[in-house]
Amino acid sequence: MKHLFSANTPVDYGSLDLLKKAIEEAGMPCTVRNELLTIGKGEIPATECIPELWILNDEDYPKARNIVEQWSAARMEPHDEWVCPHCKETSQGQFTSCWKCGKEREEA
Repeated sequence: MKHLFSANTPVDYGSLDLLKKAIEEAGMPCTVRNELLTIGKGEIPATECIPELWILNDEDYPKARNIVEQWSAARMEPHDEWVCPHCKETSQGQFTSCWKCGKEREEA
């Protein structure tokens, strides 16, 4: 079992769930450790309460690490606003589907 990702900030908690789902969809079993320990902060050292994503099979680690790295790079990459050709509404670059009609960016 190997460590993949730590949710160091509350913003990362949602990311942890998204990464877990992506890794499981790729056919690799993984688990979240310390998920419920955040309620113990103060009694338990803060560093022991951080939710962490772990890959269960060591041989899956390189492939899972690649998913984490791709996700991290995409998250930091700025995107331009885009106009949906279906409804002509402008959406901010970080969105992959039109907020008005729901069409996916690639479909639009």
